[in-house]
Amino acid sequence: MRTIVKALVLPIAAFALASAGAVSTNVSKESKTDTVLISGYIHNPQPNSCQEVQVDCTTNPGPTCMYNNGTSNFQVYRKVSESAPCNLQLFRNQ
Repeated sequence: MRTIVKALVLPIAAFALASAGAVSTNVSKESKTDTVLISGYIHNPQPNSCQEVQVDCTTNPGPTCMYNNGTSNFQVYRKVSESAPCNLQLFRNQ
């Protein structure tokens, strides 16, 4: 009788503990590699030029979005339309 109880109860207990562990595990699905790059514009080489660059920035206020081309840092801007100047500030994603 005892053997039957062990053979029946132990697998059920193991399954219950495994299920509880799986449900209680909290794994974040968001990672830094999941970010989407957007088109931004820097004033390079002239102050009135608009060179397109890909950046991880947003329009939500926060720290200024900067782009480094390997030698210099540039503040990143956005445009309302293709013919508009690039003078709308972008902010760093946090």
